[in-house]
Amino acid sequence: MGAMAQCHRALKEGAPVLLFTDWRQLPLTTDALQCAGFTWRGVAVWDKTGGVRPQRGRFSNQAEYIVWGSKGGMPLDRNAPTRPGVFREPVRQKDKHHMTGKPTELMRQLVRICEAGGHVLDPFAGSGTTLVAADLEGFGWTGIEMTRHYFETSMKRFAAV
Repeated sequence: MGAMAQCHRALKEGAPVLLFTDWRQLPLTTDALQCAGFTWRGVAVWDKTGGVRPQRGRFSNQAEYIVWGSKGGMPLDRNAPTRPGVFREPVRQKDKHHMTGKPTELMRQLVRICEAGGHVLDPFAGSGTTLVAADLEGFGWTGIEMTRHYFETSMKRFAAV
């Protein structure tokens, strides 16, 4: 059983799921979400701001996409705030602890899609940014990381918080 299907099995009914992807993998990511049994709800955008991967004579690849959905229905009266569709947050090298690491402030904004008192699952925790964000926002969290170096990096980040 694939990782997405395992997440579907572990999450409670109505739980949101968010997946980062770039433009090249966007169709595959939306398909994977649905094949795992999730309801696809849309795509939000992370605008990394200017200066990211500039290529003369081309459009800048300054955005990543957040494919999101839910396990089954998602009631409109959930105890969670409305989130914007575009998040403008620059990449900060001092806050990047992994090759695909995201800014802590971005992840703090994203975990707020969870209901108050919720629990965040990150099956590919990397350097722990999502877990740090969940903790700072008052959510419980569970992280899974296979690479020892990144597991140790995330533990050091929690020691510093």
